[in-house]
Amino acid sequence: MTKRVLVVEDDPSVAFLIKDGLVDLGAKFYVETASSGEAALEKIAQEHWDLIVTDQRMPGMTGLQLIEALKERAPSTLTILITAYGSEEVEQAARRLNVYHYMAKPFPLADLKRVIEDALAFSQNSESSSSSNNNHKARGLKITLGGEGNVGKTTLIHRLCTGKFQVARVMTIGVDFHLYDVQHDHQPVRLIVWDVSGQEQFEFTRRAFYRGSKAVGLVYDVSERQSFERLADWYDEIRSMLPRVPLVVVGNKIDLARQVSTEEGRQLASRWGVPFFETSCVTGEGVQTVFLALADLASQYSKSKSKN
Repeated sequence: MTKRVLVVEDDPSVAFLIKDGLVDLGAKFYVETASSGEAALEKIAQEHWDLIVTDQRMPGMTGLQLIEALKERAPSTLTILITAYGSEEVEQAARRLNVYHYMAKPFPLADLKRVIEDALAFSQNSESSSSSNNNHKARGLKITLGGEGNVGKTTLIHRLCTGKFQVARVMTIGVDFHLYDVQHDHQPVRLIVWDVSGQEQFEFTRRAFYRGSKAVGLVYDVSERQSFERLADWYDEIRSMLPRVPLVVVGNKIDLARQVSTEEGRQLASRWGVPFFETSCVTGEGVQTVFLALADLASQYSKSKSKN
């Protein structure tokens, strides 16, 4: 079945470049553009769309306003929000509106293609299981991954969401988040997984986004000792913002030649009194186990908070 994608962008040249660049997604995707939120709503009223990709800052209706209007008119439509003017308020609003993916400009077109394919695959999987879950609304749990740049946080999330390995070619721009539905205690749970950038220039930005996290994964690269040695700084940073939120330690890239042994990672986790895991995005080993553990810890923490 052909999936219909509507790109909402007021700059004609940008709209053309995106539409032209998405052509090679193949015949299973139909892509059209709208020059404003108002024009998009007209198209949405006339035809069904599986996915809306919208810029945030446009004359008249903003991208967030368009997405909010969609919740009443086409609540099942997935949305991707693009902006060059990111802020905590915009990201919080995107999360509140259940935006599938938030992307900060500039980004490679290849990344947008990947996100669109992931979103529509997510939609198909959700539809196939909707008959058994239609009486249960998934509750959202915010999960945060921290650690140095290039340890594979983004790739871990991609492997979890798609079951495929894909090398992250560019650094995460500040903060990125993904949605993933799991079953926990026989109930649907939606993990809102936030990937905070490891680069030093984003330290100020990422601190604001720790708030509200129900569990945190501290990730290092077993083939890069410096990422392991820097994990203590990440621990201190996160504990300064989230003193009681449960943590796990994750040694990633175990398919590569090691600079950090399993025992060293286990000892560090033991010193902090937190669970320890090792993963490979290439083989998939341990990836789902880590996120299920994070879901369990986040659920327990959320329940304990609600009792207080």
